Amino acid sequence: MKAICQLCDSDRSRLAFVKNGYAHFACCDCGSLYVYPRPSSAELLEFYRLEQGNHLSQSCWQESHKHSWDLWKHTLQVARNKAGSGRLLDIGCGSGEFLRFAQKMGWWDVEGIEVIPEIADIAGQLTGAKIYTSDFLETPLAENSYAVITLWDVIEHLSNVPMVLERIFSLLKPGGIVIIGTVNQQGISMRFFKEKSLTVMPPEHLTFFTSKGMRQALKNQHFTGIMCWSCMIYLREWTRFLSRTTSNNTGDIKDYANVRSTLTDSSLFLQLIRVTNVGLKITNLGDELVATAQKGKL
Repeated sequence: MKAICQLCDSDRSRLAFVKNGYAHFACCDCGSLYVYPRPSSAELLEFYRLEQGNHLSQSCWQESHKHSWDLWKHTLQVARNKAGSGRLLDIGCGSGEFLRFAQKMGWWDVEGIEVIPEIADIAGQLTGAKIYTSDFLETPLAENSYAVITLWDVIEHLSNVPMVLERIFSLLKPGGIVIIGTVNQQGISMRFFKEKSLTVMPPEHLTFFTSKGMRQALKNQHFTGIMCWSCMIYLREWTRFLSRTTSNNTGDIKDYANVRSTLTDSSLFLQLIRVTNVGLKITNLGDELVATAQKGKL
């Protein structure tokens, strides 16, 4: 069966590499990278609920998110300006850090979806919000009822992006906003590390978006007012690289996580991130691709 890009529907692709037994194809039209064939939603759900997937996901949400606060604040302000107030749903909410941040910014009617029950419990305790533990496509949710739906570093995990975006469109109220953050296929880390990047970890990450692919995927589901930009550098990548380099390539990287945690909690470093993000947005070299799009008003 021929590989088809689910973002732009192109059947023109080339085999980029194979990792962990998963073939990764580069789309010749939108430039996005994707695993093909893709695991089913049921297979992925089973993976994340097993010990390995549980550990991988939880380790991400145990890290500091202070470096994301400016981005979260900006996108929520965009949502407020365009969609007004209302209900907010965070798909793949993890331990609830973003939901809690949204509450502090005045979004009190929040809900989340987190398929790992233990992590969902943490999110519920932190926010007092309703946290669903079912697959997003199977979760009973009312159509035309949400002002904002967010997916922070989640969409790259999903096997059927068009179906997810289609359902998000149906759940948003007219004028509602979707906010997406994901790995930037054209970011500096993916350009430098390629298949050795820590973000290339099938079957966790299945799709690596370009801004062109993101725009087309959203446009295909009738979203308008689409904005895309990139920001941030993934410290996990570079602290690992530098640790290995300074340890004469022995692979002794036990301290890099502590270094990353110290940096992200440093006020000076957070100021540096703000300055760096200006250049990353202009050059599209940021490791995080961010998109906002709107469901048209009646």
